[in-house]
Amino acid sequence: MARRIFDMIKVKDVTTWTSMIVGHAVHGQAVEALQLFKGMTAPDDTNSKKSVICSNEITFVGVLIACSRGGLVEEGLYHFQSMRNKYKLKPRISHCSCIVDLLCRAGFVQKAYDFVLEMPIKPNAVIWRTLLGACSLQHNTKLAENVRHRLLVLEPDYVGDDVTISNTYAAAGMWDEKMTARGHIKQRRNPGCSSIEVDCEVHEFIVQDKKHPKCNAIYEILECIMKNMKNHGYGHA
Repeated sequence: MARRIFDMIKVKDVTTWTSMIVGHAVHGQAVEALQLFKGMTAPDDTNSKKSVICSNEITFVGVLIACSRGGLVEEGLYHFQSMRNKYKLKPRISHCSCIVDLLCRAGFVQKAYDFVLEMPIKPNAVIWRTLLGACSLQHNTKLAENVRHRLLVLEPDYVGDDVTISNTYAAAGMWDEKMTARGHIKQRRNPGCSSIEVDCEVHEFIVQDKKHPKCNAIYEILECIMKNMKNHGYGHA
């Protein structure tokens, strides 16, 4: 439907072209997206030296997404370079992120890492996390550790990266390292907490809490509840 309406529009501006290119790209239709981009920048029939529409930064996000989803590594790198050299557009973090995703999806994790180190923009946690996920898929523990250290500097309180590195160790059969990573997760993770209100007073409980003044009585009651549940068939309670 969107493509039919697009084709019916006689005079298309950069927003119209870009919207259609991005739409095809995010739905994995790389060929259609790149064909549109080629048509967008093709010479005008009335002036062979003039392009129909000048692409902008968002247009190239769509183009690079299309290359990434379609596994078109060489074409993606070409468009990234032409963005700067031909169209005189300065790459943003979104464009660099697309290239990292492109290389990681194609299995070129080391190339992606080298690209990140040479980026003209300081990489953010999203880019490093994309690389960490790719390292995990390829069981590249050495590079994963390097990336994890960089993420610790950017977001030291985020536990999800520890889970990823732990899974990376497990996939590589490095069980001692996995257990060490899991230990770090337990140390860094905020304990579970729940609260109840009794007689207008709020009582807060934390996992394995021993500080409540009536903790002994509470644990005795919990023990009785668990025994009753097991007696009634809830053996895994």
